[in-house]
Amino acid sequence: MVFPAHARLLPQLALFGLTLALTLGGILARPIESLSLFWPVNAVLAGVLLRYPRLATPLGFAGVWLAMVGADLACGSHWQPALWFNLCNLGVIVTVWLLLSRLPRAHRRMRTPHGLLCVFGACAAGAVVAASMACVMAAPWFQQSMRATWLAWFSEQFSTSVLILPALLTAPTRGALLRGGGEAIRLAPLLVLLVSLTVSIAFGGPGAITFPIAALLWCAWAYSPFLVSLLALTAGSTLIVAVAQNLMHFSVPQSVLGVSTLMSARLGIAMLVLGPLLVACVTHANRGLLTRLERQATLDHLTGALTRSAFSRRATALLDSRQAHAQAMPLTLMMLDIDHFKSINDRHGHGVGDQVLRAFARAVQEHLQEGELFARLGGEEFVVIIPGLAPERAKFTAERLRRAVQELHVTHADPRLQITVSIGLDGCAADASAPSLDVLLARADKALYRAKAQGRNRVEQAEQQRQVV
Repeated sequence: MVFPAHARLLPQLALFGLTLALTLGGILARPIESLSLFWPVNAVLAGVLLRYPRLATPLGFAGVWLAMVGADLACGSHWQPALWFNLCNLGVIVTVWLLLSRLPRAHRRMRTPHGLLCVFGACAAGAVVAASMACVMAAPWFQQSMRATWLAWFSEQFSTSVLILPALLTAPTRGALLRGGGEAIRLAPLLVLLVSLTVSIAFGGPGAITFPIAALLWCAWAYSPFLVSLLALTAGSTLIVAVAQNLMHFSVPQSVLGVSTLMSARLGIAMLVLGPLLVACVTHANRGLLTRLERQATLDHLTGALTRSAFSRRATALLDSRQAHAQAMPLTLMMLDIDHFKSINDRHGHGVGDQVLRAFARAVQEHLQEGELFARLGGEEFVVIIPGLAPERAKFTAERLRRAVQELHVTHADPRLQITVSIGLDGCAADASAPSLDVLLARADKALYRAKAQGRNRVEQAEQQRQVV
């Protein structure tokens, strides 16, 4: 598909404006004549480019760099450091994008533990590239040794990327939010995390940065990976600021290797969030697997109707619940069998047969309401239980289902193909004790056999119900 020129240019202009705003905010927030304490620009832009691959073009990367340089110049920076420093920043973005854009979408969106480890590795690689470029190109503007410069760039870029990038990659799409309706939040893990952060800052000392780990692990078990990523970002950035402002009373001097207290804390905090994020990914993946397994065990894969075993459990529970109430409600059970289904398979093929089954199931389900059970017993045989429907009125409902099936038109099938259904029904009147599920099925099956014997495409009631009516 060819897009108009303005449609291709607008996203690039939006990316340019986002970069400009982020860079200006980062510059204004950093200490005077010092590297930024927390520079989110690179991680945010890498996440945006991974979420919106159409922006990751040579023009897009060039626009990002020019926006960064323009923001630096607008804030009074000299043109040479503005060019070189932002080339280092661009190195982080390009490296992370190159390493993660080739991954499968599930890994890139951190839906698997492997994907999370890849994201951490990409953040480390991007930080290595930026730190190495800074030592080579930006050394004239640093007062520290090359080793200290490398460690400062690496620790800041790595910790910031690890804290920000997971939140961007796991963020749900707008469509997912509309379909899902949001996530129920359990307050207890969140409150414990806030308390542990408060205690960590109040207690102080190097070991205090590990205090929130237990609360983060609880959050990882209770919340989605996206919410855990946001909480890890909040906790990590809070601890980094607390260390930088000496609120946690760190007294470790800079080592001979050039590792300062802030560098060590940044790297420790970045590694601290790895565990909770990994637990969140594993928990989310396991829950998704259990949901799929439960769906496969409950719903027929072809028609979406209940499986025989799931129907048996729910129908038995429904009958038991009915018996437990003094004022028992009426109930109707219908057996439905598609007429001449074997000849449909033989004449038109199993593909058309599958289409017939799906169309039939949709037609029946459209006429059922919540709480009414619909199941596939096997082959072309289905069953419906309608609580609250009196047996004396069941034939009218069954006739409505029969007509709905007769009016079906199966897509891509032979236009001469017409589907009909035979229905046998049984039930229990109000306040009458219900027989077992097996007895109801047997009676309805006999009525179904009679409907088949009398010409098909008809509804027959069980003998007991015929006598009552």
